Amino acid sequence: MKKMLFTLLVVVTILSTLVACAAPTPQVIEKEVIVEVTAVPEEEQIVLRFANWATAEEATRNTFLKAVDEFKEMHPNVEIELIALPFDQVRPQLITMSAGGNPPDIVQLNGAWPHELGAMGVLRDLRELASDEYLADNYEGGLDAGVYEGALYAVPIGLTPHGLWWNKKLFEQAGLDPNKPPKTMEELNEVMATLKANLPEDVYPIGVDTTKIDYALTGFWPWMLTEGARPLYDGSYDFTDPATKKAFEWLKMIADNGYTPVGQQIKEERELMAKGKVVMKLDGPYVSGIMRSLNPEFEGDALYETFGVTSVPVGDNGVQVTLADLHQIGISAQCKYPELAWEFIEFFNTNEVALEEYTMASGLVPALKSMIEKYNDTPYLNNPINQAFINEVIPSMIGGPYDATYGSASQFIIQGMQEVAISGVPVETALEDVTANIKILYGAD
Repeated sequence: MKKMLFTLLVVVTILSTLVACAAPTPQVIEKEVIVEVTAVPEEEQIVLRFANWATAEEATRNTFLKAVDEFKEMHPNVEIELIALPFDQVRPQLITMSAGGNPPDIVQLNGAWPHELGAMGVLRDLRELASDEYLADNYEGGLDAGVYEGALYAVPIGLTPHGLWWNKKLFEQAGLDPNKPPKTMEELNEVMATLKANLPEDVYPIGVDTTKIDYALTGFWPWMLTEGARPLYDGSYDFTDPATKKAFEWLKMIADNGYTPVGQQIKEERELMAKGKVVMKLDGPYVSGIMRSLNPEFEGDALYETFGVTSVPVGDNGVQVTLADLHQIGISAQCKYPELAWEFIEFFNTNEVALEEYTMASGLVPALKSMIEKYNDTPYLNNPINQAFINEVIPSMIGGPYDATYGSASQFIIQGMQEVAISGVPVETALEDVTANIKILYGAD
């Protein structure tokens, strides 16, 4: 038995009044925790606790359980205790459980969570457990999404970056080539104008979430990245640079021109998309299943006859790029059986039952290149939508500008988006406020 010392940083939220509005600022307090790392016993019954949102959602619960049961059958002395949490409760619940000394061993992660939790000392660096061969089998952008200050706190268990979905039939109805999606921002703007002019008034050329939810910013990052905007990357806190300003001016343009249904969340935009009321939208590969669940007419090949997917239109960035929005997984720094927990993660990314019953059945693309190659010619992946993601979208993904303060910073960016798209605040004014708030938050000059 080995004893290892980890520093657990407990987050205490305090309120600080910043420019334009107040937002919670994390303050960290260090607490040293002794963790006994135990070799996996051969006969003793052991338990791994797994916090996840998959078993909290009816659509994925049963398929996820099939994969877990397969692992348990292969390891009769291991019990996987599933802690089902709603998606938006995973992060705060993990912080609470870790601070109380009773964290789950394995946790499903997304977005900035690995960076925030890693900075608190809640997660283990997975490079201590993963082989070089395993890491090399990942896409670089997929791994980058889980790295904070050199440590790998999460690896992907499903690739879900956003590509541009378009409705071929509505393109044709508007007089456009149904098989020629916009490849540049200039082409996109021309296509939106044509769609607006030639389709019914209640049909929107594009769906861009402008609500207060965190995922609205996740959906907007690719539009910033494609213009070459990199605020928050590499210590840059300036949102008034020309590239970021251009992205926000584009957001204002589509809102003012009625190109997007302002004030609609991503779920509502998907519903409009299924009804033929939104023509284009950035979204992930799992939307295939969502469209079929919302509209039975999209069963089978009918989906591919109606929708196509391509990469994010290229802007001033000059090359294809999108945000690595992924389903990820990590291991608690307090886990007593880290090697076994890592074996579970490897199982989830390589086992046939896990991949076929959960990952690909849920519309996710496998995380590992070798598994994509294995299934590329099978019905799971050999369709126009998944092939577009595999060949165009996934290779272009990069990690987000995440860190321990990102959660608070994102609220100021979302506020700026709303001011521009809904409240009519001039772009320059909104971005000056965002910059001022961000600099105060990070203690930057």
